[in-house]
Amino acid sequence: MKEYRIRPREANLSFLEDLDEEQRRAVVESEGRCIVIAGPGSGKTRVITYKIAYLLANGVDPSRILLVTFTRAAAREMVERAKAVTGRELSEMLAGTFHHVCNHFLRKYAPYVGLERNYSILDREDAESLMRHARSKYLERKSKEERKNFPQPSVLMAIYSYMKNTLKSLRESIVVKNPKFLDLKEEISEIFDLYEQEKRSQNVVDYEDLLFYAYRLFEENKEIRDREAERFLWILVDEFQDTNYVQYKIVEHLSSKHGNILAVGDDAQSIYSFRGARYENVEDFIRVPGTKIFKIQTNYRSTESIVKFINAMLPRKSVPKELKPVKKDGMKPVVVKTWDRYEEARFVSQRILELIEEGFKPEEIAVLYRSHSHSLELQMELVRSRIDFRVLSGPRFTESAHVKDVLSFLRIVQNPRDKSAWLRAAKLFYGIGDRTASKIADLASAYVEEGLDPFQELKKVSFSGEYSRFIDILDQIRKLDSPGEMIERVLSSFYSEYLEARYPDFREREMDLERLVEIASRYTSLESFLTDLAVTENVEIEREISQKEGKVTLTTVHQAKGLEWRVVFVISVNPGDFPNYFAISEGNLDEEERIFYVAITRAKEQLYISYQVTGTSYPYRGNRFIMRSGENFIDRIPLELVEFWEVK
Repeated sequence: MKEYRIRPREANLSFLEDLDEEQRRAVVESEGRCIVIAGPGSGKTRVITYKIAYLLANGVDPSRILLVTFTRAAAREMVERAKAVTGRELSEMLAGTFHHVCNHFLRKYAPYVGLERNYSILDREDAESLMRHARSKYLERKSKEERKNFPQPSVLMAIYSYMKNTLKSLRESIVVKNPKFLDLKEEISEIFDLYEQEKRSQNVVDYEDLLFYAYRLFEENKEIRDREAERFLWILVDEFQDTNYVQYKIVEHLSSKHGNILAVGDDAQSIYSFRGARYENVEDFIRVPGTKIFKIQTNYRSTESIVKFINAMLPRKSVPKELKPVKKDGMKPVVVKTWDRYEEARFVSQRILELIEEGFKPEEIAVLYRSHSHSLELQMELVRSRIDFRVLSGPRFTESAHVKDVLSFLRIVQNPRDKSAWLRAAKLFYGIGDRTASKIADLASAYVEEGLDPFQELKKVSFSGEYSRFIDILDQIRKLDSPGEMIERVLSSFYSEYLEARYPDFREREMDLERLVEIASRYTSLESFLTDLAVTENVEIEREISQKEGKVTLTTVHQAKGLEWRVVFVISVNPGDFPNYFAISEGNLDEEERIFYVAITRAKEQLYISYQVTGTSYPYRGNRFIMRSGENFIDRIPLELVEFWEVK
């Protein structure tokens, strides 16, 4: 096969004038094994785009370049930009996400990993449905008692995905994702075997298989590995800090012949370990002898004051870097002390109204938080203030399944004729299906019509499953006065256990419900509480406003990665909230530092960081104490770099 070498004197490289000095060095001098540590706002996309253009200008055929990204949009943007710069047709260049690239190889070599070439790819929902089928098949052989608290398909999928993406053992994966189910390791292993058998018999693969089979293909077949590695003279990888172990190994295999690889990323912004991403991949890559390191540190996004603050908050375990601002001066970041979540919500709402009056557009403002549950009070306050917003981090909290589940109990107490509430609550209990739930709802409504107490009358009726437990819990909560106490009773009596068995993210959902308890505890009237929540969800008002003005963004930091706004609020920066309680208790603060770093680097002109003096009003959940001590990001902030405001 013909070799192509760079011929800089013959090439028209005028497009390099569009780059700053650091970017130009990363494009021109990167040969062999190279990594570009790209600080936030430094133009990493330009480096990859112009590297493609530089290779093409120097005679490298597009078919010999491989570009791997984490989103289709990123790959499309880079290819289109490179086409615009060079005027070349790039249809022969293999570019796309890891899954797209791996699928390309598997279609060619499917029989080598036991697949037929016409295999189908399951989406997440289909894969979970097949896991549900495998689970049901296995549990047919088990008693009712054994089936009762067995992990749900979504929990099993989370464990399975982590195991495949990290190449860890099943035991290690269960420990990371949900240690409660360690005793069921053998049973889970059998279900995974059934799941694999079903996929093979149907000639289907899931997303994890695309990566895993490609890894196996190159690991076990030297001839194929050498053939494909020979084809690609250059490998370009975007967002390298977000690669998992399997992806890292695939990249190493494909660059094994020519050794030309340009990895671009920032270990300080690696925040997806829950998906199996390893920020250590950056360290491991650098450790290989002969690796060249380039740093692009000119920040085009934020003002000088914000950049100084960002530099001071660099995660302690990261490649050293110091951003240099292009935008001079600017307002210092503001650290805001509030009394509690409600005062914090009022401050953010009021400040947003002031910013809009000053000329900022709502869509130029964002509120970031560590966990979706931290936005609940703010959502209610924004509605009261008639500030339209969009939520990227999840559904409006009363639209999420777990909150609707718990509220259905309160709706029954408030209005026993509410059949949809009866249907939802009843089906949460083992052995109660659609038909039985409908009968219960019909009976309750009939008893009310007859002037009878439905809760007492339903005690006299018998249904299968956990029916009596369901009615007992309802009878308990209707005797309580406070909406907050009612929710607490639903949680302690069964729902916390139900969450843990059903949802892989049960901890986050528990935190949502803890926040709901805090909100509910401010009400003495159940009717007022439910009415206020209903008003919060008045989408008609919101639609009317949004058509005129745009929306403020509410989002977790994870969902905000890659985005930027003129004004950013980072809320609930309290020990136990941000950094997260579980990270503190497990001594895993490295990733929390990186998440905070990502949060503050989203701001272009104004940055507000708020915390509460009191923290949560409900520090206990069962036998667990929600920590309010330990690592505090506020304590790390250099006093001279920020302004301090106190809300009074």
